[in-house]
Amino acid sequence: MPLLATAGGASIRGFRPYSTEAVAAFISATGGTITTSGNYKIHTFTSSGTFSVTSAPSGKFLDFVVVGGGGGSANQRGGGAGGVVYKTSQSPSNGSYTVTVGSGGALGTATGTDGGDSSFFGFTALGGGGGVQVGFGRSGGSGGAGTDGGGAGLQPTSASGGFGNAGGTGGGGGAGSAGGANAGGSGYTDPITGNEYSAGGPLSTDGTYFGSSNRGDGGGYEDDTGTGYSGVAGTVVIRYLYQ
Repeated sequence: MPLLATAGGASIRGFRPYSTEAVAAFISATGGTITTSGNYKIHTFTSSGTFSVTSAPSGKFLDFVVVGGGGGSANQRGGGAGGVVYKTSQSPSNGSYTVTVGSGGALGTATGTDGGDSSFFGFTALGGGGGVQVGFGRSGGSGGAGTDGGGAGLQPTSASGGFGNAGGTGGGGGAGSAGGANAGGSGYTDPITGNEYSAGGPLSTDGTYFGSSNRGDGGGYEDDTGTGYSGVAGTVVIRYLYQ
């Protein structure tokens, strides 16, 4: 509002300065495949990339899930699933954040390859351990299966915490439970999307095992057909309020 004063019969008007620039009320960002759900914007990364924040108001937060790549199977032994990290209420700043998505481990005859690590915002989801035909399964986010016992699930005790379990003698460990003699461990249901991630690779006998794309599942093995599978790549999913 103008201020009016009188001096010697003349009016002097003074004006307070003001800004027409609107203050951002919500986070704004780019990167990955962007979808919306209610008042949330969701960025999904199925390969490595960059999450760039162009507006980061105080008191606004990110939720995200980071899923490591699943381990590959070996002869009659399932691979361990990638570890899972789920975080809420994380405060971003303006700038670019590297997103790394781990690949699935390769199928092997004697030993499956471990899955690759995924990472975002300083948190790492470990790749799953490969299955081992003879001996102990390899350790990883969740452990691969082995004749002498499964590898350890390392994700829960890692610096980032999270979900992962040991492998069994036939099935690899999953983010939800340990592997068994045949069954792979159960996966983890992501609160952001409702998708299930990181199931352990089973030692299957029904010829129907297929891993889901970018879900971090361990590679399974079809005992009836002698067909083994590589692990499944991981993913990173980020959510924030945009309105």
